[in-house]
Amino acid sequence: MEWLGEKIKDLIKENNSSIVKLAKKTGVSRQTVNDWIKGQIPKGNHLINLCKIFNVNPDFFFSKDFDNSISVPVHRTRMTAKVTPAMQKDALEMARKYEVLFKNDANSSILPVVRVHHRTDVVAKKIATELRKRAGIGQDLPPDYEHTFSLLAYLGIKVIFRHFPEKIKAYAFYTKIHGHRIVFVNNSTNIIDLIFPVLHEAVHAIRDEIQTNDGFDAEEEDFCDKVANYIQFPDEYVHMVYDFINGLSAGAQVNKLKIYGKTYSHALFGIVKQIKTIDPDFNLKIGGADSNFKKGFHTIGDILFIGDDPRDYVAKISALSPLFTSIILNQIDSITISKLGEMLGIESVLDARAVKDELIKLKSMAA
Repeated sequence: MEWLGEKIKDLIKENNSSIVKLAKKTGVSRQTVNDWIKGQIPKGNHLINLCKIFNVNPDFFFSKDFDNSISVPVHRTRMTAKVTPAMQKDALEMARKYEVLFKNDANSSILPVVRVHHRTDVVAKKIATELRKRAGIGQDLPPDYEHTFSLLAYLGIKVIFRHFPEKIKAYAFYTKIHGHRIVFVNNSTNIIDLIFPVLHEAVHAIRDEIQTNDGFDAEEEDFCDKVANYIQFPDEYVHMVYDFINGLSAGAQVNKLKIYGKTYSHALFGIVKQIKTIDPDFNLKIGGADSNFKKGFHTIGDILFIGDDPRDYVAKISALSPLFTSIILNQIDSITISKLGEMLGIESVLDARAVKDELIKLKSMAA
């Protein structure tokens, strides 16, 4: 797949417009439009706005070798990283490695879809409350990574853990392969950083607003953010934390937030962001403290590959990604050892032959 930014110039000319006018309509700078023309892929909301302005489909801007069986991956990039053609290319190449696997699996189950008439804060809270309930998140507390992946399984989302190429600057990304909802998770991601972006992609999946090659508008992105925030930080928890730290010195507030973060597996930045929704004047600086705090937590890859026991790995992957594991088990007899190692991303970590033996044992036990 290749982003054909030059087509923007053609559309501008055909519509007697200009780069300046297009920049104004899409809410970006003139330089940003020039970047799109030169090869920078617009983020989802900008892409969909371009399509609305020029009345074209998103695939108009991509080369015709695009495979419609795989949707354009939806990226929530790290920090201020931009979605680039190289990022999209690497993400699609990663997804294509699983095309035959998902094509051979009957995807006949009815998957949850959430449609709303108004993307309001009240509706976002209502959806979040229901999803927390379905995920089995007890009380009004933040979910840990295990509850987060349990929610994805309930939503019919297959999770694939992989080390991402350097060009894919994301914690996770969502795509569809032959109708299957897929979230790829970067093994190098700290579990504290992982929960929110995975929840965000899960909300995208059940909103199901993405069609092949489609994107999202800014309002949709904001709505998915709200739902993910309320899943991770219900109001009751935010008020409890705020009531406890309100009035303390800045240093004491940071120390108390570290205790809450360690106990309930969340970053300091996330809870501070939510506290500001109930008190806009709350302005605690936690940048350096948050970075140091995260060093005390493992990456998801560390959790999956701790030790070198294939039995332990198979047990963990089965628990965190039961739907993907089930598909692997259904086709395990026809998957070569090298292909299995590639799909699980374990080539340089574990003995793929030993992992296959453990998966075969697991399949026989489940029969």
